Amino acid sequence: MLDTDFFRRWMTAAAASVEREANDLTELDSAIGDADHGSNLQRGFTAVTEVLEKDAPATPGAVLTLAGRQLISTVGGASGPLYGTLLRRTGKALGDDDEVTQTQFAQAFAAGVAAVCWGAPPSRGR
Repeated sequence: MLDTDFFRRWMTAAAASVEREANDLTELDSAIGDADHGSNLQRGFTAVTEVLEKDAPATPGAVLTLAGRQLISTVGGASGPLYGTLLRRTGKALGDDDEVTQTQFAQAFAAGVAAVCWGAPPSRGR
């Protein structure tokens, strides 16, 4: 079973990875974009860790929904809405359960991916 602490640790680990790789992400972005991808993600995931510490969501779904909302509001460009939508839709699909199985998480994550790919829930036939 995956509990709330698992999802908090996942977001913290993601933030640490972004922090560690921010310069490389920015360098990659400079070849095709405006060289701000690393700094944008760094700002967003720093905000995610801060809000998760402050608000301490009680369920896995609430962790992901809050993290997604924070990314949408703090990360510029397309990355904020893309990553934010993925996490928010995954969190919504997990619902209010205190723990989820790996299968539930995989299904919820698939719903998040579908929302990013199609901009609509899979039930809309896309």
